Amino acid sequence: MELKGKRILVTRAKAQASALSLQIEKYGGIPVEMPLITCKAVKDKTIIHKELRLLHTYQWLIFTSKNGVDFFFDELNLVNGSPNIPPTCKIAVVGKKTENALAPYGLKADLIPELYVAESLVDCLLNVLIEGERVLIPRGNLARDILPKRLRENEIKVTELDVYETVIDTNSKDELYRAIKNQEIDVVTFTSSSTVENFIQLLEGSDWRNYLGNLIFASIGPITTKTMKKHHVPVHTEPSEYTINGMLISVMDKLKEEK
Repeated sequence: MELKGKRILVTRAKAQASALSLQIEKYGGIPVEMPLITCKAVKDKTIIHKELRLLHTYQWLIFTSKNGVDFFFDELNLVNGSPNIPPTCKIAVVGKKTENALAPYGLKADLIPELYVAESLVDCLLNVLIEGERVLIPRGNLARDILPKRLRENEIKVTELDVYETVIDTNSKDELYRAIKNQEIDVVTFTSSSTVENFIQLLEGSDWRNYLGNLIFASIGPITTKTMKKHHVPVHTEPSEYTINGMLISVMDKLKEEK
């Protein structure tokens, strides 16, 4: 119960907020959910459905998020009448959370990196991929390009497939400012660069930086941290394990330091 009643701001999309909120409650904290992003299916499915019909021509499927998994299999089910993938197609994922998202479809990852970031994933892939192999990367419209870029540099045939869009959720704008100004939260958690970008956009033009006080800002990992620093948001904690549980443990360690 190390969070002991601390009010923790959850900024991730509504559909993913519950997992973090449950972890916060497990440690005795109080989750304050204000989704700053929302994910929705791509409107024009033409390209998606075309590639799904060609799935048997790919040697690898690479997933970098739970959303990528869920939106991909939603479309695959529509096209084929089932979520089954060809037995010749292997699966790589960026981390445990993404691997867990495969379970409802009866699948397991063939490859998962030790560090849950794209840089580590691509290093692992380059150890097993053969020049000329084809890989499909179902992803969101804001996904980083480091993975497909490095694979192409090593003569791997890559198809990037946007299966969902990440957009700003403006519903929490006034509530977010009020919570910071009135010191109604103790910790702000960022689980992606998108949450940071939208946080800044929603508070743009306000004097929110005048009310930070003892507010702790927590990053889930180095990519999110980089975005926070770009916007001059303080980074008080970053875990060694880039998961929501790792992030909360780093927050608890920070709180112990401040006692």
